[in-house]
Amino acid sequence: MNKRKIKMAIAYSIVAMIAGLLTASMFVGCNVYEHEEIEIRRCPQLRDTITVPEWDEKK
Repeated sequence: MNKRKIKMAIAYSIVAMIAGLLTASMFVGCNVYEHEEIEIRRCPQLRDTITVPEWDEKK
């Protein structure tokens, strides 16, 4: 009886490993992003500001 439980535990673990390998293999060969674009962001600079006429406080 005890040997049967051990054999069943080994069989279940082998089946679980095979199922895990099959599940992992589905995601290994798949490329979701085939085209990548790189966007370079820079810090705002003084020349980027827009000046609106008559927006500043009048002295």
